[in-house]
Amino acid sequence: KRDYSFVKGKASLVTLEGRIKVDYSGYKKHLELIHSGIAKIGAAIICYAEKTKTYYLLVSLELELPELKPEAIKRVVGVDVGQRYLAVTFDTNKTAGFFSGKSVIHRANRYYKTKQTLQRKGTRSATRRLIVLSQRERRFNADINHCIAKRVVISGSLIGLENITHNRDQIKPIQLGHEPSKKNCQAHRNKRIWEFTKLHYFIDYKAVLGGALAIRVDADFTSQSCPRCGHTSKANRPNNGLDFDCMACGYKLHADLVGAKNIALRTLLLRQDFERTGRLSTVPDVSQDETKTLD
Repeated sequence: KRDYSFVKGKASLVTLEGRIKVDYSGYKKHLELIHSGIAKIGAAIICYAEKTKTYYLLVSLELELPELKPEAIKRVVGVDVGQRYLAVTFDTNKTAGFFSGKSVIHRANRYYKTKQTLQRKGTRSATRRLIVLSQRERRFNADINHCIAKRVVISGSLIGLENITHNRDQIKPIQLGHEPSKKNCQAHRNKRIWEFTKLHYFIDYKAVLGGALAIRVDADFTSQSCPRCGHTSKANRPNNGLDFDCMACGYKLHADLVGAKNIALRTLLLRQDFERTGRLSTVPDVSQDETKTLD
């Protein structure tokens, strides 16, 4: 690249005062991709972190990734998201995974209350603290999503995610002229605190890079349908939705696990079509270009 290049352990950069060569460091796996020539170097930008007085060269890398073939799929997994558990997984090996959201939501609520206090003060120092706190919260949320996505994505997996673009857990809207309940306010705040579409996004791009494939499946009634007999009813979720007890066949299971199991079953149907036709009726919600700038 004319604006920058890597030569003999240094980064060569074009500045207003001419070309300079500086030492650099970075993540080992990224540097290995650059030095080995496996990855093509793309566009780059320079950022300055005032807090640490450090310049960062953010370089995008382009990788040639093979398409996942139907015969390469060894595992189908369904991922259900929610508030009690940020994610619950169930796969065709009958392995379940639970990622609790209790401590995460508790910490996020602490951030929320602290930010409210700082906003009420309105001083310059409070504003500076508010900026720092918001940055810390974003890093915390991104780290949690990274950790969950890393454990969900296994090479050779077809990962089913709920299509929640137009269908989210039913939370009653707060109506104008009515005093909202404390529980409803908390539900809306929790929904804002943890955006599940971002978790899906992390799973999407990690799947592309990790030899797996994430797809969207219909999310309707996944928490109310019996995975054994197919009976669907709100009555299947007693105890305020905390349990699952099928009114038709008596099937009982952890309520959140039922959602993940139904998503896995719907994903399995798509896999069968994939094996028969070589094509999927749905595609991952992330482009190849977007994966270049992440991770």
